Amino acid sequence: MVTIDCHIHLGLMPSQVPEWWLKEQFQGWAGSIDAEAIIAGLDDAGIEVGLVQGGDIRRTTWDPRHPDERNVLTPNDFTASEIAKYPDRLYGVIGFDPLRDIRWAVDEIERCVEELDFRLLKLIPTYHHYAADDPRLDPLYEKCLELDLPVMIHTGWTRTINAPMEYQRPVQLDRIGREFRDLVVIVAHLGHPWVDEGIAVVAKHPNFYCEFAGWSAYGPELVYESLSKLKMYGAHRKVLYGSDNSDTKALYEDANRIAVERDGEPVLDDEEMALLLGGTAARLCRIPA
Repeated sequence: MVTIDCHIHLGLMPSQVPEWWLKEQFQGWAGSIDAEAIIAGLDDAGIEVGLVQGGDIRRTTWDPRHPDERNVLTPNDFTASEIAKYPDRLYGVIGFDPLRDIRWAVDEIERCVEELDFRLLKLIPTYHHYAADDPRLDPLYEKCLELDLPVMIHTGWTRTINAPMEYQRPVQLDRIGREFRDLVVIVAHLGHPWVDEGIAVVAKHPNFYCEFAGWSAYGPELVYESLSKLKMYGAHRKVLYGSDNSDTKALYEDANRIAVERDGEPVLDDEEMALLLGGTAARLCRIPA
C-alpha cells in the first residue's frame, strides 16, 4: 500500500515567504522549500507520495518591524510547476485567501482541479481571520461537493501572532458536517490544544477525518492518548499521516509501543497503521495505491 504525507508546505524565501515570518512561525528556522527539498524529506522519512500546498496570507499577516514585507504568497501555479518535476510522487493542494474574492476562489477551485489536477483544498481560517463555518464560505464547500474534492481545514494553535485564536476551535467545523454531509473534511492538526473537541467532531461526522501534522513537538504520549480516545469513539481508522515538513512517522510507532506497555496491545494494528500511512489518503484523494 502506498505511503502518503498529506500535509507539506512549499515556498521560496524571500520572494514568497519573508524571513521574519518563518522565524516567527518556526522559532528561528528559515529557508526555502522547493520540490527537491520535499522529495529529499520524503525519501528520508520513507514516504512515497506527498500532497503539497502553497498559500496566500498577504492580507492578514504582517509585522510592524517589517512594514514592506507582506509577500507571504506561494501561488497555485508555482505549486503546479514544482510538483510537475516529480509526477506520481507529488500532488497539488489548492491554497488561497478566499476572502479576497469568493467568486474568484470558486473558479480557482475548478481551475486547479480540472486544469492542474490538484487533489485537495486547504483552508486556514485563523490565518485569514474567519471562522470555518462562516456562511460566506458555503459556495466553496458546494463547489468541492460538486467536484468530489476533499477539504483540509487548519484547526488549532499557531505561533503566527496575527492569527486570532478565536478562529482555531474544531467545534467551528460542526455546522459544515451538519449541512454538507457528503463533504470530506480533514481536521488538520486535530485542533491541538483543543484535541478532545477535534476528536468529538471527527467521531461525530462520518465524512470527517484528521491528521496530526506538527505534533512532533508534543511527543508520542499525547499521540497515544489521542489515538486511544479516537479508538474509544470508533474513529481511529479516520487518521491520515501529515508531517508539516518534518519526519513524524516514529510518533505512531512509539504510540504503539506505549500502548503495548500499558494496555497489552497496540492502539493501531497493522491494517490500521497502513490506512494511516497512506491507504485512507489514497482513497480520499484518488491517488494510485
